[in-house]
Amino acid sequence: MKKILYLDPFAGVSGDMFVGALLGLGVDLEAVRRDVGCLNLEGFEIRASRVTRQGLAGTKFDVLNPATGRSVDDPRDHVHGHTHDHHHDHGELHAHGQHHHHAADEPMRQSQRGLGEIRRLIGESSLPVEIVADVMALFEIIGRAEAAVHGKGIEEVHFHEVGAVDTIVDIVAAVSALHRLEVDEVVCAPIHVGSGTVRCAHGLLPVPAPATLEILRGLPIYATELQGELVTPTGAALLRHFCCRFGPLPPLLVEAIGYGAGTREYALPNLLRATLGRETLLPVNRPDR
Repeated sequence: MKKILYLDPFAGVSGDMFVGALLGLGVDLEAVRRDVGCLNLEGFEIRASRVTRQGLAGTKFDVLNPATGRSVDDPRDHVHGHTHDHHHDHGELHAHGQHHHHAADEPMRQSQRGLGEIRRLIGESSLPVEIVADVMALFEIIGRAEAAVHGKGIEEVHFHEVGAVDTIVDIVAAVSALHRLEVDEVVCAPIHVGSGTVRCAHGLLPVPAPATLEILRGLPIYATELQGELVTPTGAALLRHFCCRFGPLPPLLVEAIGYGAGTREYALPNLLRATLGRETLLPVNRPDR
């Protein structure tokens, strides 16, 4: 029987929610930490903690500034160099959003990086080749989307969000965790993107923001009256790259359930639900009978 991971982004998806959901399924954080440690980067640490969102428990994955013990996207650690304030609801920034500078910890500085520099960083790491391939593909997806919405060539795009250390770590951790599950397929429900507007360098823009919507092109999305930007470019790229189909929950023998928590609080639980199971079309004897 196929081993299937079913994702339900009923409150959207971001990189940290994706990692948290897989850790909630039982992926070993230490194994993910070892893979992240293969990067030629310093000055950060990763942590997973149990939190609640609207009374439901989930796993919050964080990339921490060791100088403060707080998440690297904590506004208390930021000195804002621009007048715009483009904040994602899950703590990520668009590639052309605001610069964040971490004065307490130089290695965490959110510098601009071109795609070539990111390719070199990942290629020169000691990550397993299969993880490198997926990480490279994810950056290509985000880079192509940014290039399309800004009318540039992909090599001209300079990333703020995805060039930041915390988001590189999110992406590597997400790929590592998924590889640890050894699933045959990833299936996803339609994606709740939120509604309203978001302020960025280009002024007020509708949700989903342009690059996110470009990444979601051809995938089933929906909005409700809930105001907020629920899907980040990294979250959208993870779904686009790994999900082979979208639709309702397939017939499964459920083995594990995990919830990855986002940062903000909403009227609905800010969680990504992950269900792991074996595909079945046969009658099943209930375990309590």
